Amino acid sequence: MSQYGDDSTAEFGAYPAYDEEPPRRRRKTGVILLSVAVAVVLLGCGILAALAKGSFDGGRPAAQERVGDGSKPIGGYSAPPATTEAPVAIVETSSAPPSKAPSKTPSKAATKKPSPKVTETVTPPAPPHNTCTPVRGANQLPKATVKGYLDTAAAKHFWGTKTDPDYEQILVPTRLLYAVAEQESGWQSDIKACDGGLGVMQVMPDTMKFINQRFGASWDYTVPQQNVMCGANYLAWLIAFYGPKLGTYDMTDPKLLGAVISAYNWGTGGVDYANVVYPNPQYVQNVKALMVASRAGNY
Repeated sequence: MSQYGDDSTAEFGAYPAYDEEPPRRRRKTGVILLSVAVAVVLLGCGILAALAKGSFDGGRPAAQERVGDGSKPIGGYSAPPATTEAPVAIVETSSAPPSKAPSKTPSKAATKKPSPKVTETVTPPAPPHNTCTPVRGANQLPKATVKGYLDTAAAKHFWGTKTDPDYEQILVPTRLLYAVAEQESGWQSDIKACDGGLGVMQVMPDTMKFINQRFGASWDYTVPQQNVMCGANYLAWLIAFYGPKLGTYDMTDPKLLGAVISAYNWGTGGVDYANVVYPNPQYVQNVKALMVASRAGNY
């Protein structure tokens, strides 16, 4: 039975052929097709208008799409044309104040001062290692006067305040100064060796030049008081030279003490501070013995 009545052929007449569509159905199909065509046209016009206004994709212009803000890159984005100009770095700025991390109490490990770097790489020329008879002059200062010079030098911070904090604290032990002066010259201020050593501390000309240049000083090794200061200044430099290598500035440490004594007489070359092997072991032994049994108390 037809959905339009008991006898649809009576109203519309018989179909011309079995496969031909009834006229009413053809009209209905035409209306549907027309509606679809109108809808497609309207949709196309709407898309073109949206693109013309730059408001497609949610009302935001494509140029404002940001990669890295949590969204995906635009699929239709095309790379800009190649250029030979160097790229310009773009730095984003923000008006918001930087966040302040909560303060934490530093641990002991964080506040522990690291060991200073080994910065003393230039060394003075080694003195000549020959034996000769020194010439003693007639203008010898009293031993009590020499002792006063030695005491003053022992109290001086030769490295000053514009250096590594550990270097600032370096003082040459008084007993070491007494012993070196006794071994070198017997505390005689007017004495000269054939190798160039002069005065109480037997300072070499090249050593004086090195110390004056390194510390911006102007010691004159021909003047007894400055001779003592220059010799003590060299000992202070040697403490700073070997201290970082041995990991200590404590002059009671036998390795540091031995290295400083040996290098004062021989120069830094050949001094095996790590294995306590010295090119002048007798000199080192003598100075260490004089530190214990110096005659300074008699002066």
